[in-house]
Amino acid sequence: MGQFFDEIPNFLITWLEQQQMFWTATAPLSGSGHVNLSPKCTRGTFHIVNPQKVWYEDMSGSGVETISHLKEPGNGRITVLFHAFGGPPRICRLFGTGTVHEYGTPEYNEFIPKNRLPGSRAVIVVDVHKVGTVIFGFLLFTNYHLLTSYQSCGYAIPFYEFKSHRNQLLQWAQKKESTDNEFLEEYNEVSSKGLYSYWKENNARSIDGIPGLDSKTFNAAINPFKTGVFSYTSDDKSMATSRGTGSLANLLGTNGILDSKFLTGVVLGVLATSMLVRYV
Repeated sequence: MGQFFDEIPNFLITWLEQQQMFWTATAPLSGSGHVNLSPKCTRGTFHIVNPQKVWYEDMSGSGVETISHLKEPGNGRITVLFHAFGGPPRICRLFGTGTVHEYGTPEYNEFIPKNRLPGSRAVIVVDVHKVGTVIFGFLLFTNYHLLTSYQSCGYAIPFYEFKSHRNQLLQWAQKKESTDNEFLEEYNEVSSKGLYSYWKENNARSIDGIPGLDSKTFNAAINPFKTGVFSYTSDDKSMATSRGTGSLANLLGTNGILDSKFLTGVVLGVLATSMLVRYV
């Protein structure tokens, strides 16, 4: 049945580290504000410090809801959700208080001294005060009615097979950061098409107008470096430039191998279309 703990129990830690994605839920203090739910990738970004503290590397996005809600005075509430796509059904909610350390701050650099991912804009630290999960072994031996009453706790989640992570976001961010680097080196300023300008335009406030990323932090990150504000390791570059599930090859077939059924369908479709055009 559903159980709650004051910290992450040991039997959940390994399971959490094996998951490929998670969700974060936050909301403004105002009752008329928008509740936000964001999917996140765990690929090297989610870390368990101890049973009461976790953190993840927050990537650039079209909005800044999570950061804005956590930075709102008197707020900071956050719930992190994991659930199983394979194996026994299981969910885990980490209830906590979040703290934002933006890129360019000393706190950010303590968490990520190197191997920063392209587009990384902040570190989100969550102090966990409650953990909710479902103990599968108990439900396995209960009757049907009790089992169905807990369907929302993982039993209604379909099975999915993990293939690979998408790389488009990393590629997009790396291109924008490279543009900023080139402009800093040549013109001593960032580009209007770079990541810095994107942050200022899209990540300064939430959709409810709550402040997000701080422009003062941007300046602190850029001014000392000029020609080296964004840096990569060789691993970062290969990660950002390798083909992901969104590449053409992987869209056409598994692991970059063209699927014969897909190609047959394309050929037949082209032939059928040409015949219709010819005789219509």
